[in-house]
Amino acid sequence: MNKILVFFFFAICFSQSIFAQEPQPKPTAPRTGSGVGSGRGAGSGSGTGSAPSQAKPTDSSKTEPLKILSKPVPGYTDLARNNSTEGTLRLRVTFSASGEITAVSPVSSLPDGLTEQAIAAARDIKFEPAKRDGVPVSVTKTIEYRFSLIVDENSKGLKSNAEIIEKPDAVHPDEYKSVSGVVTLALVLTADGNVLISGSKTDLPKVFETNAREAATKIKFTPAVLESGKNVSQYKVIEYVFKP
Repeated sequence: MNKILVFFFFAICFSQSIFAQEPQPKPTAPRTGSGVGSGRGAGSGSGTGSAPSQAKPTDSSKTEPLKILSKPVPGYTDLARNNSTEGTLRLRVTFSASGEITAVSPVSSLPDGLTEQAIAAARDIKFEPAKRDGVPVSVTKTIEYRFSLIVDENSKGLKSNAEIIEKPDAVHPDEYKSVSGVVTLALVLTADGNVLISGSKTDLPKVFETNAREAATKIKFTPAVLESGKNVSQYKVIEYVFKP
């Protein structure tokens, strides 16, 4: 499938619903600021944290959550790409008190080498251990990796591009009523009907970007379709123009 870009989304979902990784922006809308929003459509789930060989904390215990420092992106295998393999898998990962990943086991898996790619990436996660009363402790969490194919507009093998059918207006901030400008957003319009914001660019105050992002998440669209008849995720760049 020439010119069809393969992209990988994943979310590390702890009980605090930490969003670990977001889609990368297209070159036409360089990423600035904090990146995408809540991660809807990029995988979700609740962690099942535990503390092996640790005493149950008392009400007086002071706990500090695990801090993720880096999250390697797994590779997308040629076999998976050729077979258009997509989906979400879950891994159970032990983040040890020593600061190392000591165990990774699949809760669910994907074919064509994707499970192995996810396990290898998970083993390379860098983190600061959770702490109880200032002492590092081991915790085990369930994490998710979602693999998705994403295509550019008019890519070879496409039957039709994604089409936006409803684009809500962004709210012009009251405190900047006399200010005008543009917020450019790089989106991924997913095969299952969700909107992901992978990047943004603007010279306006932050609140404009926030309002544009909020409006974009409410966009309604029809997904892109491959010649095989299968829905596929697609990149799209849009603008929100603010006028006094």
